[in-house]
Amino acid sequence: MALEMETEYKILNLYRTKQYDACNQLLDTMQGTNNRMLEFIRMRVLTILAKVAGDGYEEVGYGAQRDELVTTAVAKTPRPGTTFHRPQAKTAGFTATTRAMATTSARRQTGTASSRTLHTAARASRAATATAGASRANTAVAGGALGAGAVLPLTLTMLNTQDQLFHAAGKTLFEYTFYCEGDVRKALEIAIQATKIDTHPDWWWDYSKAKCYNALGMHRTAEESLRQALKKNKHIAVYLRLVSMYVELNQPLSALEVCKQGLTIFHDDTALTLEQARIHDEMDNSALAVQDYRRVALEDPTNMEATAYIALFNFYNDQPEIALRYYRRLLATCPPGAEIYNNLGLCCLHCNQWDLTLPCFRQALYFSTNPTIRADVWFNISHVALSTGDLQLARRCLQLSLVMSSEHESARKALRAIDAHLRNIK
Repeated sequence: MALEMETEYKILNLYRTKQYDACNQLLDTMQGTNNRMLEFIRMRVLTILAKVAGDGYEEVGYGAQRDELVTTAVAKTPRPGTTFHRPQAKTAGFTATTRAMATTSARRQTGTASSRTLHTAARASRAATATAGASRANTAVAGGALGAGAVLPLTLTMLNTQDQLFHAAGKTLFEYTFYCEGDVRKALEIAIQATKIDTHPDWWWDYSKAKCYNALGMHRTAEESLRQALKKNKHIAVYLRLVSMYVELNQPLSALEVCKQGLTIFHDDTALTLEQARIHDEMDNSALAVQDYRRVALEDPTNMEATAYIALFNFYNDQPEIALRYYRRLLATCPPGAEIYNNLGLCCLHCNQWDLTLPCFRQALYFSTNPTIRADVWFNISHVALSTGDLQLARRCLQLSLVMSSEHESARKALRAIDAHLRNIK
């Protein structure tokens, strides 16, 4: 009995000190004890590990989603300036859309990494370190549910709403079902039952139901639940979920309106300002986007995405010296990577700092593991060779770029142009 109490004390101590991996391993040794407290802690630990594997923040997806069977989709030919889909038709004037398209083509010609790419690379390193913990958590779930002589998970023993512990552990039960088991319908059932028996209305349950509705594709129902949650409590998570839903529905103006409403309550909040900047960037409003990113950088100087976007904006506005200062700050405050060194090399090239250009590209090749990134680096090195007038070296760099990625269209076009020029010389 004393040994069992000592083990329970260790589990509680590990949980309170946030040593979740060690706590989960110790909980595995206590299977079969039929202890509700230990099962509750197990659910909390597995849920936290699952959230850590997802980086703790559900990123808003800005990819184009076109599903012919979705009834909540917007019109396929929306008015200009009200959608993320950029028009492909050419216009006579040099509007903001054509300017952004020119910037995008210039980015492909120089092979620079965007601010979102740098931000994603930093997130990938953190997510990779948490993958092992998530895999151990999933193994523990399978072992607890299917192991010989093991008790059933608390999810199955507490689905009865008459259980006196249902309301007390309802939120933990919902998060475990939603994040660990991945059963959205069961999680929605828990949220609905908890809302019915809850005497004091809680905004968190409306917010949780909206997450389930959104995962099931019921966006309008999710919007109603989020609006109900906002009436009960003005929480930052509700505004971010509304922004995510409108972005998924390809309604950027509604998403911007939600951001403005949230910023009137949460002044200079970095999460809302960051989402507003991303929406402006997707809508080709680079001037407004850089203003929002500057506000984010003032509130959070360590924000990698904001610093990278400001540097990229200055680089494509013929200010490589200022961009070089921002990229050097990124190099000093963030983990080194191929993208940062690649952009540093391009800035040094345009600033005529020849003594630093090739060392930066050499470091970019050292840190690059993706063939596409290595192809971009070799393509940029060919620009250095062309700047010095060495056509043979430029040709070899372009060939290496095509070896790394045969789909690099810019390298293929440049190689054809160099071969044609060499033939004319001969």
